[in-house]
Amino acid sequence: MELLVKLFCQAVKEVISRQALQDVGDEELTEVQVACLRFIYLHNRASVGEIATGLGISNAAATKLIDRLARKGLVGRGADPKDRRVLRLELTETGEMLVKAFQSGESRRLNELLAQMDEMQWQALRQGLTGFLTTALTKPEDVERICLKCGRSHRESCPGNQIYRGLTGKEKENV
Repeated sequence: MELLVKLFCQAVKEVISRQALQDVGDEELTEVQVACLRFIYLHNRASVGEIATGLGISNAAATKLIDRLARKGLVGRGADPKDRRVLRLELTETGEMLVKAFQSGESRRLNELLAQMDEMQWQALRQGLTGFLTTALTKPEDVERICLKCGRSHRESCPGNQIYRGLTGKEKENV
């Protein structure tokens, strides 16, 4: 079972995410850079500190990451009107188009794969993944730790939110 889970995670990364990145034509971007772009897209005008926390990296690493993305013309920096010491980050038009194309590609590829499964396999996969998450995430802080930080597209139907609601009796806050 351990190998099956690890292979499943690798397959998602390779067959869905990496393919989506190739489809948008930017193979020079790393997984962390894509995660950062997606975080900025979902958390409009995020700070470097918020990105560091959201991606689970140090502030220094987040700063270097932002520098690389800015040099590629994907991220712009601006001062926070409330605190000029804080930099707020926004995607450039190119950066936003790239994130949208990447997300669309991921969704399309996942749906293509799921469509090849018969209904019973699809339902079993959904039930198995839901059962695994429900069993693994037994405390609100567990949900917080693995949260995808959905930002402005946060959905009440998110499995993480549903588990959080079951543990606490309240909705997970948008972050």
